[in-house]
Amino acid sequence: MQRQFQIFCALIGVAGVFASPAHATLALTPAGTADGFTLTPFVSGYNFGGNYGPLSQGILPDGNVITGSVGDAKIYIFPNANGQTLGTAISATSYAFQTGNPNWAFATAGGNVYGAQLFGGAYESFSNTGSFTALTGQVQNYADYLGMWGDPANGHIIAASYSGLIDINPVNGNVRVINAGLFPDGVSVSLDGTTAYIENGGNIQAVSIATGAILATYSGNGHSPDGTGVIDGGKFNGFIVVNNNDGTVGLIDPSSGSESIIASGGSRGDFTSPNTATGNLFLSQYELVDTLGCGPGCSIGSVTPGVPEPATWAMLLLGFAGLGYAGHRRARKSGAAVA
Repeated sequence: MQRQFQIFCALIGVAGVFASPAHATLALTPAGTADGFTLTPFVSGYNFGGNYGPLSQGILPDGNVITGSVGDAKIYIFPNANGQTLGTAISATSYAFQTGNPNWAFATAGGNVYGAQLFGGAYESFSNTGSFTALTGQVQNYADYLGMWGDPANGHIIAASYSGLIDINPVNGNVRVINAGLFPDGVSVSLDGTTAYIENGGNIQAVSIATGAILATYSGNGHSPDGTGVIDGGKFNGFIVVNNNDGTVGLIDPSSGSESIIASGGSRGDFTSPNTATGNLFLSQYELVDTLGCGPGCSIGSVTPGVPEPATWAMLLLGFAGLGYAGHRRARKSGAAVA
């Protein structure tokens, strides 16, 4: 394992990978606050040094959150609640380094979590306990490169592989190459399943999942963009959130291509992942994970806006029951007939 980690350090080319991490706090800019975004730490405490921490997250079938940590070679499972530390994890399972970059990419697809170690890992299916098994079928002939995202429309996985940008059916293991010439970093998918958003050459590109055609290219403006997420609903419907390596978070207007900075002061932004239970977006930094919300009536790459979550339905039902009971009491008090 030690030798594999040394190879990993050499590949990423970070001379100070074991240096003490700088203290940085990602915070909303005045523009981000005015636009109605919220930013809350999800889990902190990944202070292992270097430029890489928990890269991506998945929502397990039981509702808990799974994420990895290359710093201590563990797969963590947390409750889906903000303000946690490594000590509040439900479980922490050690894993073996198998690639040159043994961070985990995760994707929530069809209600399940899939993942792979970067730079050559096999695609795995994860259980509620954090254990994993390799997907079977054609996908065994493909290896992950950097990044993946669940397609909300059909439960497939859109991934950056060594064979290009690919579409994986995790049920039968079938693979379709979307574009054999694209080897992007961060990957996200629009809620309707038609468009993949990728980082490529320091820019963000929109790619047709059906044809592989590049639909648009948005300048990274020197911020070293990485993970993304697309807003669905609300006043920023269709806008693209970008987690940047320079510790900022951008918001791209797809009609003009202009980018505003809605958060800054972070350490090093990398992958993003959708919290499919809340409609928020996980933003990885090297030492923590934040959650970004876009306000009422919208979501970022996950749930359909305006559809109440299970907890909301429960509150509504209680409210309806209370209204019925109050009406019953009023009818009795006034002497009206009660059905």
